[in-house]
Amino acid sequence: MLQGLVARIAEAGRLRVDVAHATDLIHAAGTGVALTLATIPPDQRDPRMSESMREAILRAVTVSASAEAPNGSPDAAPAADRVAVHAVALRALLTDAPSVLSPAEQQLFNIWLDRLATARSHATVGLQRAHRDREGVRDQA
Repeated sequence: MLQGLVARIAEAGRLRVDVAHATDLIHAAGTGVALTLATIPPDQRDPRMSESMREAILRAVTVSASAEAPNGSPDAAPAADRVAVHAVALRALLTDAPSVLSPAEQQLFNIWLDRLATARSHATVGLQRAHRDREGVRDQA
């Protein structure tokens, strides 16, 4: 049920990560909050915990409408973010049309879509490393 709802978000072009990953993150967050609240005495529970977690997880797995803003618009998301969103959306939509591509074509296309969907995170890591290098901070790895 949850995966179906997340797939609809992906099809609408609003999912930041792939459907399976978003579903896992949402499930883990919900389970974690429920277990945490169950272990806390009722008079000590923070009534904001559930709402705070919901908002945090939604920010982590979805994109704002500005990701759809035209390129060059002041509200436009970076190109890598827009590409990633559309790759996730296309992959989700193609699950409803399995006969459009042969199994081999679908497998190859999924590899490409996954690469496009994760390009944003790799680009972000590269920019963060470049910034640290400029500041004189080196990776310890």
